[in-house]
Amino acid sequence: MRFVLIILLLFSQLFGASRTFDERSEIAPNVECYGDTFCIESVQEGNQIELVISKLIPWDFTLLINLRLENMVADRKLPLIRSFTARGKESVLNLRIAKPNRKWGYHFDLKWVVGLLNATHDDQYVYSLPFGRHESFMVSQTYNGLASHEGKNAIDWDMPRGTGVRAARDGIVVEIEESRFQGGLDPALKSKANYVRIKHSDGTIGNYVHLMPNGVRVYEGDRVRRGDLIAYSGDTGYSSGPHLHFEVFTITGALQHRTIPVRFRANGRNGERLEEGQVYGH
Repeated sequence: MRFVLIILLLFSQLFGASRTFDERSEIAPNVECYGDTFCIESVQEGNQIELVISKLIPWDFTLLINLRLENMVADRKLPLIRSFTARGKESVLNLRIAKPNRKWGYHFDLKWVVGLLNATHDDQYVYSLPFGRHESFMVSQTYNGLASHEGKNAIDWDMPRGTGVRAARDGIVVEIEESRFQGGLDPALKSKANYVRIKHSDGTIGNYVHLMPNGVRVYEGDRVRRGDLIAYSGDTGYSSGPHLHFEVFTITGALQHRTIPVRFRANGRNGERLEEGQVYGH
């Protein structure tokens, strides 16, 4: 999972996320932006500071906000975690200066991830197999597989490097990575695979992993239909050999992925739960 953690003691100058004032301070509206994902605007009115989020991307993200306060009181419990689903500005928090005649300030600790908090999966949806209609591949590992899927609802297909990977469900491409070249069983490679992530209509995300270097054929923001070519398979990241890893996930309160068991149309039948060691085609 890709996320950003801002440690303000080290990076407050770079990100401008730490603000301290004396008793005479009045602050103009101040905007701090974090990549192309969102901005935080601080607006003071009297002894109150309003924090407003401006969402810049057209898909969901979930943000965890914590604050270290000096002579200030927040109007809600911290840390605060919430998802943002629409572009535009949204007020998230108000701070009050406790003793206006004394020094005051606030320091952000932020962490965020693409995806909707606790999205509810449409369990009636039947996924297509993520490869061509005239191809068949063996499932080498399924849900809670002992090799590397313990605690994960994910499927691995043995698949030659360079096989076309196709969308298993309609959606919007929200994240891609194709710059990584290394693969193998070194634990340091567990977060180093190439991937495409597609947001579905129910807010869940389909994750297609271990793709070829420079093998992605879509861009962030693209709308794709089930069956569209999105990438070529590979063996980047933590991998014992060429294969495609597929999972559907939602975001937890700890900003982790919670994977969801899904059903496929396979071998001419709807609603199949795939089994390890079996070969499947459309």
